[in-house]
Amino acid sequence: MIHTSNLRLLFNEFLSVNTQLTNYLKTDIQEKIMGKQSIQIILFLLITFNFQNQLHATQVVAFYNCENFYDTTNQMVVNDEAFLPNSAKGYSASRYAQKTGQLSKVLFGLGQLGTKEGLALLGVAEIENQYVLEKVIQSNALRKYQYKYIHFNSNDPRGIDVALIYQPRFFSPYQYKTYSLQDANHFQNYATRDILLVKGQLQAKWVYVLVNHWPSRRGGSNLAKKNRIWAATTCKRIMDSIQLVDTNAYWIVMGDFNDNPTNKSLRTLDLDNPFLSLFKQGQGSLAFRDSWNLFDQILLSHNWKKPNSGLTYYKSIIYKTTDMIENQGRYAGYPKRTWNGDQFRGGYSDHFPVALIFKPNLTGNPLK
Repeated sequence: MIHTSNLRLLFNEFLSVNTQLTNYLKTDIQEKIMGKQSIQIILFLLITFNFQNQLHATQVVAFYNCENFYDTTNQMVVNDEAFLPNSAKGYSASRYAQKTGQLSKVLFGLGQLGTKEGLALLGVAEIENQYVLEKVIQSNALRKYQYKYIHFNSNDPRGIDVALIYQPRFFSPYQYKTYSLQDANHFQNYATRDILLVKGQLQAKWVYVLVNHWPSRRGGSNLAKKNRIWAATTCKRIMDSIQLVDTNAYWIVMGDFNDNPTNKSLRTLDLDNPFLSLFKQGQGSLAFRDSWNLFDQILLSHNWKKPNSGLTYYKSIIYKTTDMIENQGRYAGYPKRTWNGDQFRGGYSDHFPVALIFKPNLTGNPLK
């Protein structure tokens, strides 16, 4: 049984955060607080208040390339020898712990955007396995959010995969699978990262999420460009196949695309790109030869702009704090990375994360 003094305290606390209660509630209910119906009244008010909070809560959807997030154990099926204690990098348990701490700090900061209730969704790239995911979400900074994740091992020879981290109170996964980029004409000599598809409910709205890490620009060859076009084609085919059975599917397509918003591969997807304007302003998520690129992006299907979409994105962010930025030397202003070759820099990643903040569309009018 709840003691009446506790009920009164609970009721007063509720009043202090809900300024819309009328004078009637402040007087009449307090007079009845000792009555038999007091518990039901308090619970009803609290449930109503919590429901209103959920209704008005913003949702943060983000993506982060974690730059070679390995554990220190030799996995026999992948080429992770460069990230072992006896390697040239000297990747020790303490360095692994520092890397985990740095990433958890960034994830916590991302979760403080909007209504500061943690992340709803976070796509990640360059993670070795489920053990590193478990280590970061169980860190002191993140444990309270009870994050879960969806991850499959890909055939990438380095063992770096994509995954989706989610907060169960905001997102409920329903179905998920991966798609390989390998076929009779592509990636016959080596494998690359798979595309992860997750269907689920984001604040009671059915959405489809694609997490990508497209082939790199290493070497700058024409073949590398064609491989990214192929990745885009595969991504588009996944969306088209689902559109056949769900004509009003809501898409969130995120990743490190290794291409900028204006490149042909991204335009192939026929999606809205909230990061295009930031790129045109000269902003980026990574730097190369003193030039900014915006390879990390989150794209949306056109129907997110409709008045009845329920959720509407209203802010796109390239997230960076002062300590995530290199502050000296040749690379001052760049993302403060973990490694410079075999030299341990103790930073975060060679990429800045990107985020979209979604807000409930309660008015029926798209947000500006």
